[in-house]
Amino acid sequence: MSSTPASHSKLNEVGRGMSFLAAGLALLGILSIVLPRASGMTIGLVVGILLLIAGIARVTYAWIANSLGSMFRRFTTGVLAILAGGVMIFQPETDLDVITMVATVFFIADGVSQIAISLRLPPGTERTWVIISGTLSFLLGVLIWSQWPASGAGAIGTLIGVKLIMDAVAMVAVAATIQAVGKTRPS
Repeated sequence: MSSTPASHSKLNEVGRGMSFLAAGLALLGILSIVLPRASGMTIGLVVGILLLIAGIARVTYAWIANSLGSMFRRFTTGVLAILAGGVMIFQPETDLDVITMVATVFFIADGVSQIAISLRLPPGTERTWVIISGTLSFLLGVLIWSQWPASGAGAIGTLIGVKLIMDAVAMVAVAATIQAVGKTRPS
């Protein structure tokens, strides 16, 4: 497949878009570090709202089930989701510990995933930054786990902020590589 000026232009466009997205991630990361409890509470509120909506949908969907057992299961899980969402919305301090534990598992899984993906990237694609980001994510998960439950609510905002900044750095590195490829002219 030959490369054309149009494909080079598209690569430059993708690289610029990734750079803007990375700047946004970095800004969100800085805000999360500066306001760790607020960002942790915001995450809890968003998850609570999503659970509430999902619970309402399940309860509504339960009535069209084709068996009594299926209807009962859907209705019960819907009510549980509504209750959990309500607690997260109206008692946000309670849910931050749960969110911190979920984030811990996420950081560990995300770190392993990023490292595995980075090892499949071809040399010269700035995979080192993806490996660093994955390693940091994994280590953040382990750090929260080892400090549990003292890590608590404030930790979630700070650590998510650090994770967002590292993702932004990795994204800028990959974007720079994409733009470099886009600037090369075919011979």
